[in-house]
Amino acid sequence: MALSCGTKCIKFLLFLFNALVFIFGAILSGFGIYFVVEAKKEFSDQAIAIPAFILTMGLLVFLIGFLGCCGACKENICMLKTFAAIIIVLLILQIIAGILVFVYRSKFVTLVAKGIAKQIEQLDSLADEQQKQTRKALSEIQEKMHCCGGHGPEDWKNSVPPSCCKGGKKPCNTPYKQGCAQAMYDLMKTKALIVGVVIIVMAIIQLGAIVSACCLAKKIGEYENV
Repeated sequence: MALSCGTKCIKFLLFLFNALVFIFGAILSGFGIYFVVEAKKEFSDQAIAIPAFILTMGLLVFLIGFLGCCGACKENICMLKTFAAIIIVLLILQIIAGILVFVYRSKFVTLVAKGIAKQIEQLDSLADEQQKQTRKALSEIQEKMHCCGGHGPEDWKNSVPPSCCKGGKKPCNTPYKQGCAQAMYDLMKTKALIVGVVIIVMAIIQLGAIVSACCLAKKIGEYENV
């Protein structure tokens, strides 16, 4: 099919937008993987929910970019319209996700703190090897993030470990006051701005991809009807 110069420009723009969708999908997936790994260290399934959503969103965007490229390359109206519809749904999901994260962000600390406190409470009931591994993992978190327990040192009651004190001092008489749930939340907040910028830029690119896909589908339809 011989396309006009204007239609070729639209096709090029669609390829360009999809290339950017690929890149930002990969970046978002990278952030999702990073946050999932960090959340798993906190021993809380609830803590993994938001990072897992970011990872899933990134992978979906990556795959949708591929679909858009195929539709533009094959000049397939059905594929282009499907691509535009999926991107619209994805944009709506991103907006909903953003609202939910904003509304429920305060619950994150509570859920993670409860998860860590539960791990500490159950330590004595674990088998020797499992208890050793759990204590080691908790110590690494506390040393790395300069925190103690889930809510604070009170989670350890009268057995505050050396990792709760600066330099791992024994006995630990002046433990870190901040709980690890709050420390993790603070860490994620420093990355949240970057993730937010990536999502906003990606949304603008997705809008461009939707417009380009719809325009290209319309032009191809006009040529087929001639």
